[in-house]
Amino acid sequence: MSDSSPVIAPEFDTGPWATISLGMKVLSKRGRLVVSDGHLGLLRENGDLIESAPLSAVEVKKGMLYSLVPTLQLIVGGNKYKLMLSYERSIHGGLGDQQAKEVQYEDNDRLSEVVRKHGGKA
Repeated sequence: MSDSSPVIAPEFDTGPWATISLGMKVLSKRGRLVVSDGHLGLLRENGDLIESAPLSAVEVKKGMLYSLVPTLQLIVGGNKYKLMLSYERSIHGGLGDQQAKEVQYEDNDRLSEVVRKHGGKA
């Protein structure tokens, strides 16, 4: 007997390309940020959960020097994570530095929209 429930795609998923840091410590160089069903999850390379929260409890800010390095600051449960969502994927895919930054800016904007849509701050 098979389960015929529909599989719902995440609203936002970086795939295994997000760099996730907490303070000066890199928690995952090839981690993942997934938004599904109104919740955000930060995952390590091996799938272990770093942090999870409803989007209404999440705040997204542009990192310092955003125009030079398009990082985001994600505040979840009092922890301030620094994120690079897709830059490495773009570089690995053959894009140059400036093109990779443009893709990163677009992904940052998309994540901010999803967070706002679910009551978080962005």
